[in-house]
Amino acid sequence: MTGKTHQIFGLTVGLATFFAVADPTYAPATLGTVFVFSYLGALLPDIDNAASDIWHTIPFGHHAGKIIDPFLGHRAITHSVIGTILACTGIFFLLKLFPSYWGINTDIVLICAAASYISHILADSFTVEGIPLFWPTKWKIGIPPYPFDGIRIMTGKWFESLIIFPLVNLGLILLIVSRWSIIKLILFK
Repeated sequence: MTGKTHQIFGLTVGLATFFAVADPTYAPATLGTVFVFSYLGALLPDIDNAASDIWHTIPFGHHAGKIIDPFLGHRAITHSVIGTILACTGIFFLLKLFPSYWGINTDIVLICAAASYISHILADSFTVEGIPLFWPTKWKIGIPPYPFDGIRIMTGKWFESLIIFPLVNLGLILLIVSRWSIIKLILFK
């Protein structure tokens, strides 16, 4: 999948997770942080690619991506169970740096960021390339499995651009519209 599809899918999954686990009380800081961490969590698995959208999101990212790129192969550790655990552990420690007076429920943010990260891996499992879920083994997993692997999605081609991306956008819009009354409770006193 392309970065734009991962961004919208990650925001949708992160927001849906937020609505599933959070109490509908006044918490604008938590909701804002969920948006940021869901966005970043959805792009984080592609940190192993210097051309990834995440490197264009952070300051000096283009240069950092070029430094890291030779050490990581694309769709290697970052698209595996080990990579998911490492990324979530890093996010956990990053969130512990947030002072409590900011009013951010870091546990909810961590859950939403983890869901967004996993959404990226799940989405990539539907592509022709598959994912090395059990890295360091070379075995790649894809949905649907062999012998039906011929119907998997080709990254960046017409089916993703004309079918998947608009459907994921529609899903995000429907989620926001259907939860608008809860969003108002969270944002406004």
